[in-house]
Amino acid sequence: MARQNRAEKASYRDAFLVYAALAFPLLLAVRPSWADATGCEPDRIEEWAIVEYVYDGDTLRLADGRNVRLIGINAPEIGRDGAPSDSFAQRARQALVQLAGPKTRVGLRYDETRTDKYRRSLAHVFLGNGTSVQEELLDQGLATTLVVPPNVWSLDCYADAEARALRTRRALWSLPQYQIVEAEQLGLDTKGFRIITGRVQRVGRSKSSVWLNLAPHVALRIPRDDLSYFADFDPAQLKGRRVIARGWLHLRRDELRMTIRHSANLNQMD
Repeated sequence: MARQNRAEKASYRDAFLVYAALAFPLLLAVRPSWADATGCEPDRIEEWAIVEYVYDGDTLRLADGRNVRLIGINAPEIGRDGAPSDSFAQRARQALVQLAGPKTRVGLRYDETRTDKYRRSLAHVFLGNGTSVQEELLDQGLATTLVVPPNVWSLDCYADAEARALRTRRALWSLPQYQIVEAEQLGLDTKGFRIITGRVQRVGRSKSSVWLNLAPHVALRIPRDDLSYFADFDPAQLKGRRVIARGWLHLRRDELRMTIRHSANLNQMD
């Protein structure tokens, strides 16, 4: 039995490596020639700006006072008001300072939604030679991909960069929090970013969402408004299938819930 359990765990790890590298939908983009750029080069730049300050690994302030949230990625949080910082948070901030610190001229490529609820500008950020700041942070393992539709430009390229870091267990990917865990093993005190796996025991439907229960106390919520981003498969047909999901867990009504808004964050394993 122990040998079987070890084999199953190994197969899940191997499956996730495939998931990280291949499970993200490919989006076609027009890629012009940038002399010094490789990887996630921009198809256009809407404007150029000067960086004034770097808050953390995914947020900076421009000289004109605007705050910019780097779209498509999520870096660990720096603690505020006495709260401790997440692991690698300071290192992620320093990496962004080195890439695009004060007085750096950066290019902004906007997506479908240009601002968030905090009135921050949402942009893909590039250096003067076309280097993607997001790709660099993902490649160093200091950020994870964050897919929030409809802003999905360069999703495939960001996923490739993340997969490179995962394969070599760089930075965040060396932490227990970023390893796959069985849904049934999660305690109700679990929170934050997690990668979970389990077999879909029940498919439920409400007016606004499709629900996938992986355990009696763990559910994935897929908003009906986002079902168009699941063109590769129908979540309502996943009962009995093993899946891997990634996102943020929160406790509500004695149940751990994870909202999945794009198929990039949910992969069917069998």
